[in-house]
Amino acid sequence: MLGLGKKKLAKDLLVSVCPNPQGIAVAGIRRGKEVPPSLELCDFQSSQETDPDLKKLIKTHNLDSALCISVMELGSYSLLQVEAPDVQPDELRAAIRWRVKDLIDFHIDDAVIDVFEVPDDKSAGKKKMYVVAAKSAQVKERIDKLVAAGLHLEVIDIPELALRNIAAMLPEDVNGVALVYIEQNEGLITITRQESLYLSRRIRFGYNSLPDTAIHGNDQEAVEGWLDSIVIEVQRSLDYYESHFSQPQVTGLVITPGAKEIPGMAEYLSGQLGIQARILDVNTLIDVATAIDRQAQSQCLLAIGTALRQESRGL
Repeated sequence: MLGLGKKKLAKDLLVSVCPNPQGIAVAGIRRGKEVPPSLELCDFQSSQETDPDLKKLIKTHNLDSALCISVMELGSYSLLQVEAPDVQPDELRAAIRWRVKDLIDFHIDDAVIDVFEVPDDKSAGKKKMYVVAAKSAQVKERIDKLVAAGLHLEVIDIPELALRNIAAMLPEDVNGVALVYIEQNEGLITITRQESLYLSRRIRFGYNSLPDTAIHGNDQEAVEGWLDSIVIEVQRSLDYYESHFSQPQVTGLVITPGAKEIPGMAEYLSGQLGIQARILDVNTLIDVATAIDRQAQSQCLLAIGTALRQESRGL
């Protein structure tokens, strides 16, 4: 989303480096003509976001010779849906900034803005756009840290589009798929169809809100209460998608591997929502040299999704 204007180094390899409070996730995707993308690198280092940690990781995997991309953390930006202004392309940035200035909780002069299209909303009448707004200082801090560590950073993306990249490779995406991604304290539900992101909904809770007794099978009531909260958010998303975009009913729900394994999660959500649900296994989605276990998939999923990016443009 946030293009940095760096010169491309390797046309067939894109590396994603994603620091977060738990550590640093790294993924490398190699693309070739008429072959599926392959996962060349998948690693997670439990650490703080410090320069020595980054530099060590870069040296270990020779990342200074690859084109790099990163992703914003959930909660560090705003994703807004606004009516597309009827202006010339060279006036779009100014028009969008004026339109969202009262929709963010910081001054517009302190914001960096980017946009991407919302698929046609047949009930709306006018075309809409998604607007990403982040604090300039926060984005600059991320850029400076990664560049100072020796990375050739081209773009900083957002989790919604990283998940879109993954969903676009799912067989369910042909007819529309809901993807559920949950972190420790929050999560996302996205709905995509034929590689287009229609809808994103933030989940304001995560695995930390689930008691430890529930994980070990001693408190089924707590598990079902937590899962029911997800059911409500998914159902609201499905209802909005079907009513506002005049799309056929979503028939597939895919749950990304999480920090905690919830036995029977897919079966429960499927039964409550009346659609087929399953847990994602990245090993069946992308060519991998060595199978990635569930924990690594959970830690590196956004990095993998970000490295699957194919767009090169940004405002």
